[in-house]
Amino acid sequence: MRSAEKMKGASLAWLAPLFLVAAMFPGNVRAETLKISGTGGAIGGIRLLAEAFRKANPGVEVIIPQGMGSSGGIRAAIAGKLDIGVSARRLDAEERTRGGRETPYAQTPFVFGANPDVKQSDVTLSDVVDIYGGRRTTWEDGSPLRLVLRPASDSDAIALKRMSRLMAESVELSQKREGMIVAMTDQECADMIERTSRAFGTTTLALVVSEKRKIRILSVSGVNPTPANLRDGSYPYAKTFYLVTGPTPSPTAARFIRFVRSHEGRSILSRVGHLPLP
Repeated sequence: MRSAEKMKGASLAWLAPLFLVAAMFPGNVRAETLKISGTGGAIGGIRLLAEAFRKANPGVEVIIPQGMGSSGGIRAAIAGKLDIGVSARRLDAEERTRGGRETPYAQTPFVFGANPDVKQSDVTLSDVVDIYGGRRTTWEDGSPLRLVLRPASDSDAIALKRMSRLMAESVELSQKREGMIVAMTDQECADMIERTSRAFGTTTLALVVSEKRKIRILSVSGVNPTPANLRDGSYPYAKTFYLVTGPTPSPTAARFIRFVRSHEGRSILSRVGHLPLP
């Protein structure tokens, strides 16, 4: 009889680890996985949001692959390869037809940045027009200015062109100049501005702050690119970030989007250069 009881106890012993896992993840033994990627300018803030979301949802593993740009994130989300794509532009008509859904969640100042060895702290829009047009190639102290460009289809180049007709013309000219430094991604652009002496280029306040980049952010005609100045309209240059899903987002993706728009999510974004949207 005792032998039978021992055998029964041994046969049940293997269940103990499963009971432990079930206690850790109530209702589901397997952890949920959430994959998010897209525009590099938003990835730093998304990582901070994901960390807080994981703490509040211990049964969820959040995977954030390397930034793949707005269009890459949108395509992957619609195709189901990502749960959420992060974009710095709205969906176009074709992407909506394919079932894409977007949720705007924050704005951030679109800024002009310089290498830390640059002493100048302010530029005017006229200065920037001349820099991209090739008419200005030095800083105020006479040192050479190294312009870091983005591809013509990138959201930074598009944002520049929308500033004014003259800016659009200068950006077009810059794309035709030979021997220019061209950064393909937001992170690569930030790397080049940080590492290239006397460099000048575009980035976002969200990227610089969330990734703790060593980039000198320049004011424009004396106005600092802060979320507060963006809110009151005194600084007019901004990027809007969107969370993109396919036609039927998973419950976990929907929960993350609600978290981003919650009080806690908005508080995290506010601390790292974002202006959360209502």
